[in-house]
Amino acid sequence: MMTRTLILIALLAVTGGAQAAAATPEFHTAACSFTVPEGRAATCGTVILPENRDRPNGMTVTLAIAILSTPGQSGDAPPILYLEGGPGGAAGLDPDGIARWWDLIARNDWLQKRRLVLYDQRGMGRSVPNLTCPEMVEAQIRANSPEGGDITGTEAVAAAGTCRTRWEAEGRDLTHYTTVDSARDVADLRLALGIDRWVLFGSSYGTRLALETVRRFPDGIAAMILDGVYPPGTNLFTPSEEDDPDGDRSLQRVFAACNADPACAAAYPNLGDRYRVLMEKLDDEPPTVTVDRPDGGGEAALMFTGGMLAEVVFNDLYSRDDAATLPALIAGIDADRDEAYEDAARQWLASQLDPTIANGAYDLAECLAPDAGDARTAVGSTCPAWPAGPADDLGAQPVDSAIPALILVGGMDPVTPVMWARAAASHLPNGFLVERPDEGHGLIGSDPCAETLAGRFLDAPDQQPVDACQAQPDPLRFVVNG
Repeated sequence: MMTRTLILIALLAVTGGAQAAAATPEFHTAACSFTVPEGRAATCGTVILPENRDRPNGMTVTLAIAILSTPGQSGDAPPILYLEGGPGGAAGLDPDGIARWWDLIARNDWLQKRRLVLYDQRGMGRSVPNLTCPEMVEAQIRANSPEGGDITGTEAVAAAGTCRTRWEAEGRDLTHYTTVDSARDVADLRLALGIDRWVLFGSSYGTRLALETVRRFPDGIAAMILDGVYPPGTNLFTPSEEDDPDGDRSLQRVFAACNADPACAAAYPNLGDRYRVLMEKLDDEPPTVTVDRPDGGGEAALMFTGGMLAEVVFNDLYSRDDAATLPALIAGIDADRDEAYEDAARQWLASQLDPTIANGAYDLAECLAPDAGDARTAVGSTCPAWPAGPADDLGAQPVDSAIPALILVGGMDPVTPVMWARAAASHLPNGFLVERPDEGHGLIGSDPCAETLAGRFLDAPDQQPVDACQAQPDPLRFVVNG
């Protein structure tokens, strides 16, 4: 769901091909590509594991790893393993992506006191293979061009099928890029790194991976931090009274907050009604908007439909800062301002061409999941192009565990709603649920209160972490254009 690459000197020499994997996983050190700030340290490398553990001498996957620490402060506390979301998201091990981790460490002493292990899961980021499918991206862009296309049916499935054929021609067994396979990787990583006990810190889809690891491979897990929970038994097409694929529940909260803010309400009155009328207008008569592609691929002419606007709005709802810009963006498009259309079109293109997301890995994790349900047959689904997943009744069931857990959720989260966090918490008797009503998707990294609570939890995982900022409202600070 949520939302982002380590270049090792030796990585290009490791193809992840048909070589025998060691019976005991090993960590192979290599130089880091990124700069390490003064007062910090980093160890980089790879771990090679079987793609299919029933064929240990067959194809392999190579997982890229970086271990960040603060010399002189990192003590005996269990290290933290970060599990990225998506699925398909890179953990941020490249020179650009690593900056957010150094910033997070700098402002949180609980990270300075512990080693932070970052890695790219199988099929994504700097791990090998990286299951990206440019065919699918280009099909999506073509479908939204003036020439159009049948992205809700045959063209989308055909593009995914072309990607599948390409990877299978290289000998890849795509049925082994599932959450369960990644959970086995987590267990093997701990052994390869020689870590006795560690904390699993999952964000978005990473919370599902953390829960699946706890279910099947609980040894050595001291605690969990689950930030934006995507529990087993749900999928992005799961209907409920609190969530829907368009994030309407979250959007209505933004509209209500704007209406309660005098400046926002004066600048953008009746925004909810105007948005509904605007969506219908764009679907009936979509204008053509031409913008530059962020990948340097020239210009892209796009039919700006209500569906495209809905995608932009949905993505902006992930972050409270981005959500605060939505009234101005919607009002600008409603007023037919070229710059508003172009801004939204660039946002849509950037999300399609995001180099940190391996879209093939995303599809496999979602489509092969035992709880995929409606995702396999939904309009626009590419699941029919991919192989069938393994039978796994357990993977669709809730995870029951006594391992201490801090469960974080934002009340405006459009993709992993509060009800999912509550459902997961009900099966974790030593879990502490913290709901932050004015936050979006993924709190650590954007909400200082959540970061403070994480530190207090790790210091005493058996106690409810308490902080005064939990009770303080933090309303959106809307961008109001003159």
